[in-house]
Amino acid sequence: MRHVWVSLALVLASAHARADGRYTPVASHSIALGFSGHGTHIDGASETGGGPTLELAVGVGRWQPFVEGMISTAGVGSWTMPALEDRVDGWMGRGGLGVRWLARQFRPDPSGAIELYLQAVAGVEKFWWHDGTRLTRPDVGVGFGTQIRVFPFHGFTTRIDVRLLFTPTDRDSAWVSCRGTCTASTTDGSAAGFMTGMQFGW
Repeated sequence: MRHVWVSLALVLASAHARADGRYTPVASHSIALGFSGHGTHIDGASETGGGPTLELAVGVGRWQPFVEGMISTAGVGSWTMPALEDRVDGWMGRGGLGVRWLARQFRPDPSGAIELYLQAVAGVEKFWWHDGTRLTRPDVGVGFGTQIRVFPFHGFTTRIDVRLLFTPTDRDSAWVSCRGTCTASTTDGSAAGFMTGMQFGW
């Protein structure tokens, strides 16, 4: 992670370098593979997991709309609970749409760049618990990330990002999924969580 913070510091320090709008545009089309971890809540109980991701994107100048998919482990509760049977495990599949905006670009030489971007996403999460129950819910999120692009190789990209996710959950559906692990005082509404990951794109 150390090189990520160094890269981010260099990008922010060079904010004036591209103030005239002369950014090297993102690739007109790209594919990215990676791994992401997430932490959210289901009716007051912690839900965590991680798994591989796939992204398909198109580029228009500094904008990059994309579609993404993810298959992840999922678990509601904590391994530190007194009774292990209080934890509910399963799988999560997620599909989403998003857009990425290139906010800053630092080019140490003509062959590549270190960049800072902002993004917004909307998706749908589907949970399959091992006991046979199911849960489907939407999510929306905003975030930022840093990436290193190598221009001669179709813009080969190494990317790390962080998102703040909001996941409204229907109370009745949540109780079916998390059973005794849920917090009875929780009401319907949205809960904040996060998603972070690393991708390699070209």
